[in-house]
Amino acid sequence: MPEPRTPLVIAGHGTRDAQGLAQCRALVEKVAGALPGVHVALGFVEIVEPDIATALAQVLDRAPDPGPDGPEAVVVPLLLNTGGHIRRDIPGAVERGRGEHRVAYAGPLLPDPRVRTVLERRIARALEPDDGPAWRAADTSVVLVGRGALDTDANSNHYRLSRQVWEEMGLEQVLPSFIQVVRPSVPQSLTAAADSGAQQILVAPNFLFAGRLRTWLHEQVAAWSASHPGVQVRVAEVLGPAGEIAEILIDRYREQLGTVGEGQGAPVYLSGLRLQGRDVLVVGAGRIAERRIPKLLAAGAQVRVVAPSAGIRVAQLAQQGLVDWQQRAASPRDVAGAWYVLAASNDPQVNEEIAQAAEASHIFCVRCDKAVAGSAFTPATQAGGGLTVAVVGNRDPRRSVRIRDELLRLLQS
Repeated sequence: MPEPRTPLVIAGHGTRDAQGLAQCRALVEKVAGALPGVHVALGFVEIVEPDIATALAQVLDRAPDPGPDGPEAVVVPLLLNTGGHIRRDIPGAVERGRGEHRVAYAGPLLPDPRVRTVLERRIARALEPDDGPAWRAADTSVVLVGRGALDTDANSNHYRLSRQVWEEMGLEQVLPSFIQVVRPSVPQSLTAAADSGAQQILVAPNFLFAGRLRTWLHEQVAAWSASHPGVQVRVAEVLGPAGEIAEILIDRYREQLGTVGEGQGAPVYLSGLRLQGRDVLVVGAGRIAERRIPKLLAAGAQVRVVAPSAGIRVAQLAQQGLVDWQQRAASPRDVAGAWYVLAASNDPQVNEEIAQAAEASHIFCVRCDKAVAGSAFTPATQAGGGLTVAVVGNRDPRRSVRIRDELLRLLQS
C-alpha cells in the first residue's frame, strides 16, 4: 500500500533542557525516516518555537490536495497521558493554525502497551548497570514516577501501569508516585517502600525526555537518600527516543487516515497450524518461552530451543527429553528446517536477526519483543468443552486474554 502523503505535525511539550530537546528531535527524525514522502513537522505547546499553530499553518501551506473527504493534515500529540494539554491547549492551537482546512487530531501515547515495553526495558537496564552490581528483580522495590495531573483519568492510568509493571517484571513491589500536583509524592513513596523493609529501591520515571521533571526527580531522590543512608537507591533513565514510541506516533497518524484504524481488528489472517511432528524453533528460554512451549508440545510439535541459559521449566522439559535444548547463542542458521519460529530472546538484536532469517526463508516467525516486526502473532487461546477459543488483539495481550476467557465462558454456558 503506498504511504499517504498527508502532512503530520507532532505536538511536543517543549523544554529548555538541551538534552531533552535533542531527544525529542531525534524521535521526530525516526518518525520522518519511516514515512518517506510525508512532511513531518514538530511544534511545541510552550517554551520552544515553533508553536503548534505555526507549525500546522506552515505544513498546510504546502499540503497536497487530499480530495473532498480526507484530512489535510494530522496532529499527533507527543504526550503520554490525557490532561489539560491534550484536552485544551493542543486543540486550541490546532484551531488557531488550521484556518479553513480539515485537520485530524489523534490521542496520546498511552495506553498503548509499547510504552510499557520501553519503560520495562529502562527498569531492566537499571537493575543491571554497567557501573554497578546487578539487582535481582524479586529483591527490588520500584517507585514508578508519573507526571501528576489534575485529570483523574491520567492519574488512575498511572496506578494501572504500576500494577502491570509489577506483575510482568516479577519485582518485589511497585509503588506509584507523582512528581507534581498530586500525591503520593516521590519522597512519600520512597518512605513507604523503606517502611516495608525494602533495602533496594529503583526509582523509575515514566517521562518521555530529559527536562525539569527529571531534574526535580534526581534532586528529590538525592535529598531523601541523604537521610536514609541504609537504603540503596538507583534512578532509571527516561523513555527517550525509543523506536517503539516512534511506531506509536506513526500508527496514531495512520489511524486518522484510515490506513490502520481502531475497531478494524488485528492486521492478521487467522488460521490454524497443524504442527504434529514438525520442527519448531524457539530462540530464548525465559518466561515467554515457558508459556509458549507447553502449547507447542500439546500440538505435537518437535520443539527445538536455542539459548545460552534456560529457566527452570524449560530446563526440566529438556531433562525429560520433551524439547531439544541447544545451550548456545542463537544464529540465523538455526531457522533452517523449521516450520515455525518463536524469537523470544531477551536481546532485541538476536530477535531481529532470527526474524529476518525466517522471512528470507519464507518461515512464519513470531517476534515476542516486537510483534509488528514478525510475520505472525500468537493468539490468546484456551480450550474447554470441545472448543478452542483464540483471540488476536492489536498489541494489548492482556485485553485479548480477558476477551478470550469471557468468550469461552459464554460458549460453555
